[in-house]
Amino acid sequence: MEKTGKNIYLALKVLLFSLLLAAFACAIRSAKSGIIDLKIEPLSCELASIELSKIDMLFKIRVTNPSNRDLQINLMTYEFFVNNELISRGDYIERPINVRAKSTRTLDRFIPIPEEKLTESVKISLRERKGIYRVKLQYTLSTGEIREKTLILPIKGMY
Repeated sequence: MEKTGKNIYLALKVLLFSLLLAAFACAIRSAKSGIIDLKIEPLSCELASIELSKIDMLFKIRVTNPSNRDLQINLMTYEFFVNNELISRGDYIERPINVRAKSTRTLDRFIPIPEEKLTESVKISLRERKGIYRVKLQYTLSTGEIREKTLILPIKGMY
């Protein structure tokens, strides 16, 4: 009887150790698969229209989902800077966007620059197509994670 009790005790110890080892392995795998992010690249920044009250810029970005599962961007906001001056801010997308696994999407957005934000240095930068154009994007994924990217944009002009 004593031998049987020792065998059961040893079997329980081995079983407990195996369960702990399996749980640890699953936790590591879960942590690795939990790191999900999109790759966002600037494509272009173009002067789209000039009106008396505002200027419209057309921004194009490429969004790549390198993961093995589909992702949804629930919200994406932007802040547009010219030579470190905040010129415009708002929503980059108006509704949730799905990005399929291992695929790429192009997102376009007309961004208005109101007349009151057109300082002399901004006008010169736009006219001469010089300066530093940055867009700071903040987006929320369907997983609830909030991410932020700052893109330096290549600029093309209409004039």
